Formats: sequence, C-alpha cells, structure tokens
Amino acid sequence: VSYQISHTSDSRNGGAQSVYQQPSRQPSPNVFNPKEDPTVLFLDIKNLTMNLNEFTFRVEKKEPTIFDPVFEGGGSIMVKNLSLALKVEIKKERVKKNGVELYRPVFHLTTLDVGLEKLKIVFTETGADWLLNSVLKGFRRQTSEIVEAILKEQITQQVHSLLENANGFVDANPDLLLVALGITLRDLGESIVSV
Repeated sequence: VSYQISHTSDSRNGGAQSVYQQPSRQPSPNVFNPKEDPTVLFLDIKNLTMNLNEFTFRVEKKEPTIFDPVFEGGGSIMVKNLSLALKVEIKKERVKKNGVELYRPVFHLTTLDVGLEKLKIVFTETGADWLLNSVLKGFRRQTSEIVEAILKEQITQQVHSLLENANGFVDANPDLLLVALGITLRDLGESIVSV
C-alpha cells in the first residue's frame, strides 16, 4: 500500500509542494485472516417489512374440467419483521484428481436462519373475498409458519446453487481467489464434514 499527499500553497510560499510518505510496515487491522475468522460473507437482516399491494392472481388446475373451480382476483401481502442470518466461510477441502490428493479452497454455508413474525394476506375482487379473507384470518399463524418454511427452503436452495457455482469457479481458478483475499491454502482450516 502506498499513497501520496500533495499540498499546494499560494505563490507567496514558493509554489506547489509535494510530500511522499512510505506506508508503515505494521500489518493493517483490516487484513483478512482466515485463521482468526474464515467468514467471507455475513448477512444479518432484522425487522424487514415488505408490502406487495394490488397484485393479481389466478389459481386453477393444470388441466381443468368444467367442475373444477378457478380463483382469480387481486390482493395484497404484508410481511412483517422478516429476519435473515447468513454466514459463508472459506475452508480448504481434500479432493482426488487423477489419483492425486489435492487441496482446494471452497465456500461453506455455516449459518442460515430465516424468521417471519407476521404475514397478512388480503384478497380482493375474487367473488368470494369475504370467505377467503375470513378463512385466512383464522389461519394466519399457520400460514405464516408455512410461508416461513417455504421461504427458508427457497433461500437454502438458491444459496446452495450460488455456492455450487462459486465453488466451480474457484475450483477452476483457485489462485485468483487466494490472491484476491491475500491468503494461501496454508492459511485455511480444513473442511470437516460430520456424517
């Protein structure tokens, strides 16, 4: 790391002056050290509230008959106090390539927690709004739990897919990641999988 400080003064002081300072040789406290903390991504979102107003929907069987109901209309959804905690660490993993055991850096999901305090759905323009809304009101807690479980499942699938793609890239270009992080394979802890 190097930097340059320039200072210009008016002509009464002799014109422009330039001062160059050498960087200090002490390690920066912001340097990534995976031996102390291998976390490369930590996301902790709390109290997130989202509103989706005036959406339209249509629910029907894939191949309906004249006796199957079709629900269509509009509605609004409010998600209140959504929380998401996500932590990804970098480790090294043993792999066999061409009969030789090698190490490679890999990203591991170590924490994933999704919470949802409240979900409120209001249907409009369905022809049976009063019935659907009163049923949903009675099952609001169960609906919130179902949506929370589905949301966690979808986020888990997306994160695993993302990490699989990232690890594929890292597997093809391990030195690029290590240089970008300023570390070597020796700095990484070994990934241990419990069965």
